Amino acid sequence: MNAVRRGIRNAFRNAMRSVGVVVILAVAIALSISMLIARDAVTTKIDTVRASTGNTITVSPKGFFGFQGGGTPLTTTQINGLLNLSNVTAVQESLSEQLKSTQTSLTSPTPVGQLGQQFGGFGGSSSSTGSLGSGSSATTTAFSIPIRVIGTNSPGNAVEGGANGGGTEKLTSGSAFSPTSKADVAIVGGTLATKNTLKVGSTFSAWGTKITVVGIFNAGSTFTDSNVLMPLATVQKLASATNQVTSATVVVNNINNVAGVDKAITKKLGSVADVTSTQATVEAQLAPLNSVKTISTYTLVGSVIGAAIILLLSMLMIVRERRREVGVLKALGAPNRSIITQFISESTTFTIMGAIVGFIAGIAVSSPITSALVSASGGSASSASTSGFVRHLGGSGGFTGGSSGFTPPTGATPGAGAFRFGGLHNTVTQLHTSAGWSTLGFAFIAAIVIAALGSTVAAATIVRIRPAEVLRSE
Repeated sequence: MNAVRRGIRNAFRNAMRSVGVVVILAVAIALSISMLIARDAVTTKIDTVRASTGNTITVSPKGFFGFQGGGTPLTTTQINGLLNLSNVTAVQESLSEQLKSTQTSLTSPTPVGQLGQQFGGFGGSSSSTGSLGSGSSATTTAFSIPIRVIGTNSPGNAVEGGANGGGTEKLTSGSAFSPTSKADVAIVGGTLATKNTLKVGSTFSAWGTKITVVGIFNAGSTFTDSNVLMPLATVQKLASATNQVTSATVVVNNINNVAGVDKAITKKLGSVADVTSTQATVEAQLAPLNSVKTISTYTLVGSVIGAAIILLLSMLMIVRERRREVGVLKALGAPNRSIITQFISESTTFTIMGAIVGFIAGIAVSSPITSALVSASGGSASSASTSGFVRHLGGSGGFTGGSSGFTPPTGATPGAGAFRFGGLHNTVTQLHTSAGWSTLGFAFIAAIVIAALGSTVAAATIVRIRPAEVLRSE
């Protein structure tokens, strides 16, 4: 105990040197603590995203894209059969239909405009001829944009991601219908509701049937806010599309199982369906986080080693300065063990002081450092994920995912809508850093390792000191 007390007192013999050693150690330990916190935050975020995003597969009729392309609708029987596949937790089905002005009392809030004339072509009476582009002319047609109706078995309290860049869709009034409902009810977009003076409890006609509005949603996108969501069974009945499905979102229990389920679906449905997964898009978005995780790991190891080297050199210098003192102690009969314990206590004192200061500083700077690392690594992944998102839309059956993207029923994993990726980048880069007990434990272990490594050479030097040589040289 006397050797330990002497070692602690010796740590304060030279105040300037002690402050210098502690500050340098604190910087190295602060860097290691901040890197550990950053690594933990990134790992947690990666695990969270993998558990709730990118674990979906979109199935649509072969060659079908929105209301363009071709193909034959899939059947409810075919889609329901996917629930029997391993690792599939839920299947969200939808049927896209259009209501022409002659089939509904609703009026679309979307202006026809030049694009509507070019790409609409949904019928109507010819009224005049005009130019649709520079140097070309065509017959304009007077018609109202058809109302897009989505029959779905996955309603909820929110729709993830607005179509064409809209924000997060959510119910602003009313409630969602039951996933198994067969009632003549609907949830309408806010823009459509405003245009037609609809509110919860209002009615409108569709396919010659009175439909009751049970909810109104808002998505921040004119396209999506002009849609009507109805129970799948109701749309199948009213549109004379019994047993038909134009898109399905298969929810997989883990992103790591997506590839296997993708192959199983392709094998089961054969050439009648296009099967696309969101895995590539999510992996592209997670790329910067994986880079940060790698960087923080290497920096963590490097900073711990650096702190040990700093302490080692400091203690080596201190031992050399005290050669005469060590020689005198040995000449008086002090064993090597007692002298080494004294210097280890001194190095441990330096380490603990540096660890306390470094831990506080590390926690303080961990959040900005993590944000800076993620921002610096996020540029390349953003473009990659955007291209992946476009590829996903190309084979997914159009905007079905965006329209039927309400929170899945009980047992399903949230975030199955195709338009989730509009906000995924922001979700991935919003990290919460915190120092838990594991970080405290690491700080303690790191301090012991640094003190042990820093004392190694000092101990070896002490053992080699011969009292007679030291006293003779004085």
